[in-house]
Amino acid sequence: MKNIKIAGILAILLLATGTAFSQSRKTESEKGVEKTDNNKMVHVEGVGHKLTYTLNGGVAEVEGGDNTLTIKGSAKKIDVSGTGNKVYIDKVDKITIEGGDNTVYYRTSDTKSGKPDVSITGVGNKVVKQ
Repeated sequence: MKNIKIAGILAILLLATGTAFSQSRKTESEKGVEKTDNNKMVHVEGVGHKLTYTLNGGVAEVEGGDNTLTIKGSAKKIDVSGTGNKVYIDKVDKITIEGGDNTVYYRTSDTKSGKPDVSITGVGNKVVKQ
């Protein structure tokens, strides 16, 4: 009987911890995670963010949905995953997009062709020169 009580208490604690963890992850995702490290890294996660950053040859990552990210300067690489994200950037060398209906708008690239190297997986994703 004592073992059953202990097992029940442990189960309740585990469920409560799991629920608290999932709620904290959800809150973090809704607020987004934005980081800059010496203008070399930007990471945005969540839904509905409208943000502007400056990069100087760094990396930008966007995860989630309906985010709009404007990057002044240049990026070596942009990774976009999710749905309905838009990224505006002056200069980029490589773009990777996964998901659906994401768009990256760029002005120029340092590659020989003047166009970034692009990898697209999903439906309705596009890269557009402005």
